[in-house]
Amino acid sequence: MSKTTANTVLITGASEGIGLEIARQAIAGGAQTLLVARDRRKLEAAAANLPGAHRPEVAVVDLADAAALETFIEELDRRGFVPDLLVNNAGQGASGAYADEAWPKLDAMLRLNMLALARLTHWGAARMKAAGRGAIVNLSAAVATRPTPYFAAYAASKAFVTNLSVALDKELRPYGVTVSAIHPPAVKTSFADPVKANLRSTLVLKLFPAVSAATVARSVLRAGQSGRRSIMVGPIAAVIMASAPVMPRFLDLAFMSLLFKGRRSAAAANRA
Repeated sequence: MSKTTANTVLITGASEGIGLEIARQAIAGGAQTLLVARDRRKLEAAAANLPGAHRPEVAVVDLADAAALETFIEELDRRGFVPDLLVNNAGQGASGAYADEAWPKLDAMLRLNMLALARLTHWGAARMKAAGRGAIVNLSAAVATRPTPYFAAYAASKAFVTNLSVALDKELRPYGVTVSAIHPPAVKTSFADPVKANLRSTLVLKLFPAVSAATVARSVLRAGQSGRRSIMVGPIAAVIMASAPVMPRFLDLAFMSLLFKGRRSAAAANRA
């Protein structure tokens, strides 16, 4: 990878998947990194195995815990730490019929995907605006542009991420700060596993090819350099997002239901 223009990069959700790949590429580009995740064992093992001259710093934080997040931010401020690039990558997924999902799982996902991202974005935006430079890259998703039955809360959380990012970019660009939203389709990580988003039985993974974590990571770091407001990762994401405004809503809902109503959702419906 060519040298990144970001000297310091803060990456959340960095113990695996997209976040870990962003860290790998940022370090290869010469950046100093601060990696954040909630699982100490996985985070420290991942950091120890990253190649490069610059050893990453790690911070174990459950970002869905508001008190823990505030403590983390206070420590960053105490140190005077302001990254050149803030990457809000941490996120969770939940699929299936909304009413059948356990509320604690949905609550944790919404806190992480929206509230934690919004809080870190607010922190980064204020510090970067005062410094007159910086970039924030928020991980959204291709489904952010359309209501998605059986993936409803996740898609809605990503719509929040996209709208927040695009609006803040307009506010902050005059002060030398850019905000970008990244929209990947399905990604080749453990996100779709049954213990996570539980998408393995859905048609969306059978019909549409997933992109690699490395591909998404390159898009993230390029967005940090270019300041592009909205990035669609690959042709599948481009088709999903471009077709949303023109497809009649009743067809759109039927199509997205077909893609995301996996076996678990069907079984729950049969029990009802």
